[in-house]
Amino acid sequence: MEVVTYLTPLALPYMLVLTRITGIFIFTPLISSASIPRRYKALLAVTLAAAVFPMAEQATIPAQSMLDLPTLGIIMFSELLVGVVIGLIASMPIIAVQMAGFLMGYQMGLGLAQTFNPEMEGSDGVVNQLMFTLGISVYLIAGGLELILVALLSTFENVPTGSFSSQDIPLDLVVGMINSGIDLAIRLAAPVMGVIMLSLIAMGFVMKTMPQINILSVGFAAKILSGLSIMTVALGAINIVIHDEILAGLEMLILWAQSIGQTGGFIG
Repeated sequence: MEVVTYLTPLALPYMLVLTRITGIFIFTPLISSASIPRRYKALLAVTLAAAVFPMAEQATIPAQSMLDLPTLGIIMFSELLVGVVIGLIASMPIIAVQMAGFLMGYQMGLGLAQTFNPEMEGSDGVVNQLMFTLGISVYLIAGGLELILVALLSTFENVPTGSFSSQDIPLDLVVGMINSGIDLAIRLAAPVMGVIMLSLIAMGFVMKTMPQINILSVGFAAKILSGLSIMTVALGAINIVIHDEILAGLEMLILWAQSIGQTGGFIG
């Protein structure tokens, strides 16, 4: 009975820490994958919350007996939003890499070659999955998961649980990551798209000069071979660009987590 009396006041602060940590399991690359069982994700979140709880600062929150359901919902949503923002920013470069794979596969005529991708919970193109796997590999090698946890722990040091507000959401950073992601996708797909454009121009000249050649049957194979060839040649440069963009995004994420200001109290 004494244990229950001691633990009861700690229930709400622990739930706030757990909610903030749960947010990173929504968008964060790899750990948000549908291929990981939900019970494992729940166990990992509970374990991380138990490890972080002793060091997490608590904001001034009314007593549990004085909290009503709407107020508690606002607090829980704000804590969940912290982890969601971290996971969303971290996933932008990976989404951009997959977008580049879609552009390359569509231009090569492989858009109909769909296979099931458990990471995205649906069917995906083969070139998309190739680029997605490359992006995830670079993300792991660069220490992406560790840096995301560092950013999450920094939020506990700078923003006590229950004090995160809408003013702390890094809208400029999110918009900047979206813009840089679109730029990254176009840069990665540019070599393949350029070669395919040249091959289409060449096939146009051939079709006009030698109409007896069935350019349609030859053109499909030519686009695939030329696209895969240039993608293989440019794979080293693609790897360097992906690595630099992922590290840049994670560094900006950590800077935001370390510079985020305290709102100084309850957000209600």
